[in-house]
Amino acid sequence: MLGGQIRTATVAGHLVDMGAEAVHTGAPGMSALISELGLTDELITSNPSKSWIWTQRGLRSLPAGVGPAGPQRLLPILNSGMMSIGGLVRAGLEPLVPRRDIGSDIAVGQFIGQRFGHEVVERFVDPVLGSLHSGDVNRLSLRAIAPDIATVADARGSLILERRVRQNGPTMSFATFANGLTTVVQRVLADTEIEIQTSTSINSIKKMSDGRYELEATNGLVREADAIVLAVPAMIAADLIRSLSQNAAEMLGHVRYASVATAVVAYPQALITKVRALTGTGLLVPSSRRRLLKAATFLSTKWPHLIDPTYALVRFSSGRVGEQEIDNLDDAALVARLHSDMQDATGIAVKPAEYHVQRWPAAIPQLEVGHLELVAKIRSDLEGHQGLALAGASYDGLGIAACVRSGERAALLCLAAFD
Repeated sequence: MLGGQIRTATVAGHLVDMGAEAVHTGAPGMSALISELGLTDELITSNPSKSWIWTQRGLRSLPAGVGPAGPQRLLPILNSGMMSIGGLVRAGLEPLVPRRDIGSDIAVGQFIGQRFGHEVVERFVDPVLGSLHSGDVNRLSLRAIAPDIATVADARGSLILERRVRQNGPTMSFATFANGLTTVVQRVLADTEIEIQTSTSINSIKKMSDGRYELEATNGLVREADAIVLAVPAMIAADLIRSLSQNAAEMLGHVRYASVATAVVAYPQALITKVRALTGTGLLVPSSRRRLLKAATFLSTKWPHLIDPTYALVRFSSGRVGEQEIDNLDDAALVARLHSDMQDATGIAVKPAEYHVQRWPAAIPQLEVGHLELVAKIRSDLEGHQGLALAGASYDGLGIAACVRSGERAALLCLAAFD
């Protein structure tokens, strides 16, 4: 299916995204692509965000200025009621904490813990960043998933003081389209002469004597190509390139993955009007709560085009690296478990009137410590095979913008083979 983890489904009469949910218009290259495709006027910007974190003391608002890699401002943290007095004092000492050399890489949880203390990691970084990557923040790479923070660390700067100075970055704005993000995929393919063939698995890639490549499909179809972009997970790429480079294949096998599942449910609007949580746009669940529910997005609150007088649409996310529980539940049981967690967190007692489940097996690559160095070694090993490129989240980071940049890089590498 085209689009990778971009996929839409119909729930309660609305087209909703079951994979990637939004584009960050401030990300490098994203606005340019949307403009090039003529989609700027079709963008729908999300409503002002107010996310909840499900703490041991109930729901608390995610304080302003808290990003995936820790707090940018301390006053909202102070007023949040989410930290102990000792934890607040420790976080406030960040500008005074000695700045250590992070070397080639470091886990984002370890680094933020050194700067702000373990409470900030447990109560903010884990539910925000750990949820986004379905991973363990004490293994995820600072350089791969928070490069801006790594830059400050390399300069031996204070995260709090540096962020006060830097106020000129792109505005954080998330957007989508009325028919979902498949709009971008369809527009990219419009007015092209590209031949698309789906539902055809490639069994092997071989190097021909003239330097070109031969691809053999499982259905016996054989194609020849001047250049190949492997926009596939690392584990699949490893099998395909093994005959070209055993070393690169083995390195690709080191990338771990998390299997996740998304469920969009429709709650009867009239029966949940007094649920306070739905005044926000989402809910984050720390891994320490040990719940199946990892996060929830209140779609009918977040997106103007999904406001519905009959149903409130809510998107559940589940699955973390190393967990297998979602694989043992059928769709009905999975939704029942996620709804139960939602009920415990928010008080919603009425059961969903409708739902749709999308499973994503081994879908979220774990960009763990040393990931960038690993990918650099893999690409260096493949340099002798002109016109062969790797692209996608497994190599260059999660998110549509990162995948767009990765694809552009791969295309340029392939074109360079003809110079």
